[in-house]
Amino acid sequence: MKKTLFIALTLAVLCILPSCKKDSTQAKVVFGNSKRMTVTSYEGIPLVVQYGHFSWGYYVDLNNDGQGDVQFRSTSEIMEGGILTELNCLDNTAVLGELTDQKFSLWANNANDSFDSNSTFMSTKVALLRSDNVYFPMNEEKYIGFKLTENDQSRLGWMKVILHHDYVELLETAIQK
Repeated sequence: MKKTLFIALTLAVLCILPSCKKDSTQAKVVFGNSKRMTVTSYEGIPLVVQYGHFSWGYYVDLNNDGQGDVQFRSTSEIMEGGILTELNCLDNTAVLGELTDQKFSLWANNANDSFDSNSTFMSTKVALLRSDNVYFPMNEEKYIGFKLTENDQSRLGWMKVILHHDYVELLETAIQK
């Protein structure tokens, strides 16, 4: 009886193990590393997001499904005399950062920094620059981490950007395959 039970349990385990798949969102994502990632390059493509005092913004399709997932928007604040540059999360997208004193701050990450699905994400609108207040380093290549949820599955990725005085230069995006 014990031998039969042991054989049955062993067979059950052998049948179940091959069907187990590692959840790709449990793996760490390293900024700048494109291994097991789908990469889209924007280098050499000007992405102007401000037109005089008006802004229509620029939508970025992070997962190549034909829908915008985030929007970079830069506009003149006529009354304040400065520029407002924002990143808006759309639909099922959230960006990597931290929540302190009930305020979300976007992280400006360097190449080779990493994050995983347990990091802090928020689906929000976040200012990168407002008049003289710079919330994100200017004129430097930095990475913004994100999490995109589709059909109850999450994928992690990053955007490589440079913030300028009145626009954002998008260089590259990558998302887990």
